[in-house]
Amino acid sequence: MFGYILLAIAIVTYIIELRRISLFIFVTFMLNGWSVLTDTVLGVKNYDLAFIYTIVVLSLQIFYEDSPDLKDWKLRLLIFIFFIFMLLNVNFSFVHYHFTSLQILQGSRASFLIMSYFFLRKYSKNDFLWLNTLFFYITLITSILFILQVFFDLPVLPYDTENIKRDNYTGILRYYNHPPLLYWYIFVSILTPHLIKSRLTFLSSFVFITALVATQGRTQIGTTIGVLLLGVIMQNRIKSIIGSILIGLFVISQFADIIGARFEGQFNDSTENDIESILSGGIQETVKAGSAYNVGTLTYRLAWFYERALYMHDQPLGEKLFGLGLISDSQLETVEKMYDFSLGLRDADGNVMQLSTPDISYGNILTKYGYMGGIIYLSLWVYLLLFFYKRKREDDYSFVGFLLIFNTILIAFAGCAISNQGNVIFPFLLYISILHGEKDERVSHSTQITDHGQNKESVA
Repeated sequence: MFGYILLAIAIVTYIIELRRISLFIFVTFMLNGWSVLTDTVLGVKNYDLAFIYTIVVLSLQIFYEDSPDLKDWKLRLLIFIFFIFMLLNVNFSFVHYHFTSLQILQGSRASFLIMSYFFLRKYSKNDFLWLNTLFFYITLITSILFILQVFFDLPVLPYDTENIKRDNYTGILRYYNHPPLLYWYIFVSILTPHLIKSRLTFLSSFVFITALVATQGRTQIGTTIGVLLLGVIMQNRIKSIIGSILIGLFVISQFADIIGARFEGQFNDSTENDIESILSGGIQETVKAGSAYNVGTLTYRLAWFYERALYMHDQPLGEKLFGLGLISDSQLETVEKMYDFSLGLRDADGNVMQLSTPDISYGNILTKYGYMGGIIYLSLWVYLLLFFYKRKREDDYSFVGFLLIFNTILIAFAGCAISNQGNVIFPFLLYISILHGEKDERVSHSTQITDHGQNKESVA
């Protein structure tokens, strides 16, 4: 019930021109309530609320509002192509798989959230700057709560207690509800702290790095630190390099045992053995055995992907292009009749999740969109990556935006960062704010030229 009240507030505030409040609530839905207002707390799925909001606001925009003049036709074209693909995919699920309308709606609604871009583009750079500051404090607070939750076993964030596990190597409880914008603010607080006008920026860098370590994810920790160092090198600033290294070494040294235990692992689960297993054919062997027992986590993730790809290889062209159907794993009876994959997480009844996993984004993209849809969807992320990269020296937001997208693409091998469509919301807002900034510069430059010409005429 509470979720629908928030939805009503979001729509009403949009209509009465309190757009920043409305946008903030919508972003909250897209980012799973900041790990605070979760589906359980709201009493309804965040993505359902975001889907309804998107339909309502897009309808209002089409009939009653004008769109801004931005040079974003390439991204709009990619989104439109993806939208057409989804319509074809919906039809394919009807005709080929014979799913019901309700099943297809449940399996596809999150994919249509990408259409929110068309009303997001109306927000100005000042709107983004306001949100960026607000998001910073939310991320700082939730990072502190996340740290307390992990290291002190305090139930300060809502979480499904059945999914809490004590890590075999560190002995510490492992949670998966870290702040959704943690990586962005790690990069900002260390590399470009001037983007956040707060006295807490320096202190926050310690909090964010500690929260990163608290995730206990080898890929998340290793990749993020690696991308952070890449950013330091790209900046080419001696003071920044020294300061970043000192901050990183100090924080990491406090958790050397935890990090060492996670990367060392045990038996085949050590990082070294995991990589060696992949290179020696461990993926194929895992699929052949139908079990991920005593194999490394990365080997398991790639084997999960490979098992589905191997199945699709022997299927008709349509399934290769469109995937294994727009249906959710929650439709257990239907899914189990269609598929019998051995690798995957198990539910409380021991059933293997057939079509989705929280372990590797690219596997989720393959099963839901197939090869054609996967290429289209990933091209959106690649386009954003290249957009920010081209402007990295002109604008600090673009510089950090490039690091964020690059990091997201890499950690997608160890989580559902990209396949969770809500995670596209912040890159969209960042992209739009940069385009608005460039538009304002063009208008200002044009005005200066006009004024200069008028002054010359007056003198004459």
